[in-house]
Amino acid sequence: MNAHGTPRRAGFWPTLRAVLWSFFGVRRRQAYMEDAGSLNPLAVVVAGVLAGAAFVILIVIAVQVVLA
Repeated sequence: MNAHGTPRRAGFWPTLRAVLWSFFGVRRRQAYMEDAGSLNPLAVVVAGVLAGAAFVILIVIAVQVVLA
């Protein structure tokens, strides 16, 4: 918490780490509760869209390499 009593917001890397763990599907309850209090929902959506797009691009590249 900061001096005003509001929870600190997580930065880019903690947000991305939480999104990538959610892609994997395994998360400890304690880590989930910590993230729920510190992550900015808009940042989670943006990180999720970017990670999803990167995943799709990697799959497309892998398929093109295998079929070439």
